Amino acid sequence: MRIAAAQGVRLMRALAAACAVLGLAAALPAGAQPAQPSIVGTWEWTRKSNGCSEQYVFRDDGTVAITSRDERLDSRFRMAWSPEPTGRYRLEMNVVKDHGGRDCGDADQDDTGRAQTLYALFSQSRETMILCGSVEGRDCLGPLRRVAK
Repeated sequence: MRIAAAQGVRLMRALAAACAVLGLAAALPAGAQPAQPSIVGTWEWTRKSNGCSEQYVFRDDGTVAITSRDERLDSRFRMAWSPEPTGRYRLEMNVVKDHGGRDCGDADQDDTGRAQTLYALFSQSRETMILCGSVEGRDCLGPLRRVAK
């Protein structure tokens, strides 16, 4: 019995080392996908071109508050449960209320009622992501960094 237990310990150590080297996906059964990343939390990014920061606060109830310079938006979002073949998650965003103000892109139009489809690509740590206007990865912004959960 001690030999079997020792072999079991060695097997577990080897498996843990393999997972560390190959990443979490290697520990999943064939055909299984890793759990969906959570977008819930506070994310921030700063535009390199003008140093302006944006903040996105995604909530469990499907709402998101967006602040971009002086503009504040109240929006609703829905993220797909599984990624596209590119690894990006489809993210539907709908602006419920634009409270006005000039945004980081120097625009001041009223975005109330605007619907947008974005594609979120999360880093392996899931603490950063980029948001793209296409599933292929064109027209991206970021990286956004999670600053609170």
